[in-house]
This record gives sequence, C-alpha cells and structure tokens, in this order.
Amino acid sequence: MPRLPERVRDRVPIGIAVLDGYYRVHSWNAWLAEKTAISEESALGKTLQDLFPHFNSPRLIWAIGQVITRRSPQVLSQALNQFVIPIRTAIRGRHGTSLMQQQAYVNPLAGDDGRVYAVLSILDVTESVSRSSALLEVAQKLQSDSNRDALTGLYNRRFLWEWLVQQLKLCNRYDHSLACLMLDIDHFKRVNDGHGHEGGDQVIKDFAQVVAAQLRDSDVLVRYGGEEFVVLIPHCGAECGIASAQRILAAVRGSKLGPLAPGEVTCSIGVACWSSDHPSTGEELLKRADKYLYEAKQGGRNAVVPKTVRAFKS
Repeated sequence: MPRLPERVRDRVPIGIAVLDGYYRVHSWNAWLAEKTAISEESALGKTLQDLFPHFNSPRLIWAIGQVITRRSPQVLSQALNQFVIPIRTAIRGRHGTSLMQQQAYVNPLAGDDGRVYAVLSILDVTESVSRSSALLEVAQKLQSDSNRDALTGLYNRRFLWEWLVQQLKLCNRYDHSLACLMLDIDHFKRVNDGHGHEGGDQVIKDFAQVVAAQLRDSDVLVRYGGEEFVVLIPHCGAECGIASAQRILAAVRGSKLGPLAPGEVTCSIGVACWSSDHPSTGEELLKRADKYLYEAKQGGRNAVVPKTVRAFKS
C-alpha cells in the first residue's frame, strides 16, 4: 500500500488522491472529501467512474497510465481540460462556472508492495479563470468601444482606416473592386436649429438605421463625423456603387427620421471606386468620394454623383 504522511496530505489546500493501475482509489485527502462530499471511507477501493458516474476524462486516464507504466510525470492544464473530476463550485455569476476549474498533476509513487501508484494532485483555479475571463471581456469591450461611434453604434473613423488598409490589399491581390460612398445629411444645421440637439441626434440614429437596412452584411457603414457617413462595399464596381447609392437616397427620402416626416430629410452621396484599372490609396479613394459629394451638394443636394457609369471619372 502507498503511504502519504497524513499531516501533509490533509493540511495542504489542494486535492490529493492515490490511484492504482485499475484507477482504484487508495488514498483520498480531506480537501477532496470536503469538495466532493465523498468521504475517504466511501472513496477507498472505488474507481473514479464509481465515484463519478458521468466521469469522462480520457486525458487523465492516459496520464495515469503513463505515470504507472513509464513513471513519467504528467500535467493537465485547465486551458485544455477545464477539470479532471467534476466538482461543484460556489462561484457563480456572469464569469463563474458551475464546475471547479482545475490544474492537475499526476506523479509516480512507489508503494510498500513494490507496485507503482499514481498521485493525482488537483489545484482549484476557478477564481483565477473567472477573473481572467472578466479581464478579457473588459479588454474586448474596450477594443470594441474604441472602434464604435457612441451615438449610433456604427464603426468610427479609426476602424475605417484599419479596415480599408487590409481590404485594399485583398482587392489588389485578388483583383476585386471596392465601392466607396460618402454620404452627408442635407441641411442638417436646420434640423438642429429647429428641433434641438436631441432631435438632431435622433435623426442621425434613424438615418444610420435606414442606410444600414439597404446594405449587405459584408458591407461596412461608418459614421465619419457629424452628419457625414461612409459606406464601403466590397466586390462592387462603379455600376453597383451608383445603384446602391440611389437605393439609399430613395430610402432616406421616403423615411421618417426623428421628429421629421418622410421627405423632410434627404442626403447627398458621392461615389468612388477602387479597381485594378484605377488603383489608389485609401486616402485617395475617400478624397474622390468626397469630391463627388461636394459636387452633389453644389448641384442642389438630394442627389448621387456621378449619376451614371459613363459619367464616372477615375
């Protein structure tokens, strides 16, 4: 029989069990008895499958076999295995888990009978895992928030430039086209003057929803600043870009936005396109779209420029 000093075995803040080659328990310390509600008397001579009917840990079974046959110590990380035996935990909540997360070690132990046994040591890392999950969520939220506009929830200018750099690389590599639409709400100052900033904010939020409804999931809608927006449409040439802009123009004109009735809010749109025939940097693409937007504004607003592919200038 293998022997472990009881004063060590039962005072350490970790679980310790000794198992033989048939996975039967020969020692079960006080920590395990407390956490599993299985006394040592009840555990002795039983297999892990006997103690935990739903026990299923091929990695632990393999590790015990390696320790006993080859005397090769094994480590079972929480990241890969989560837990080796199912133990309920008191930690709950958003970042909690119903089962204790465990780091486990399996080491050889020579018994008085000349046989080799496996010493299973279990560390409770649930709190650490929960804390790490919470920190990761915060980090992801901060990253998401840094790329989002606070009012509309749309992507912001920072995201636009990061996305556009990568997308133009793909366009160049695979000979894809990319349409860029720059949109501006017409006479927006009048909206703010007549309905206050609260009414103006609601118009901007409703405008964003109307535009988004006209786009595909793969398209990118950005609040560029103030009442100005950018739409980026992958795999879309000049004809597709102009058609998309016309569709958005009609949808905005026909929608109730904030406190204003359909027809009271319009927008102007400039359309530019990246293609292998007319390659450009991201800055140049946005400048072309902005130039066409200016022409739409100067031409009376509530318009798309260019109106046709034939009128499209590179």
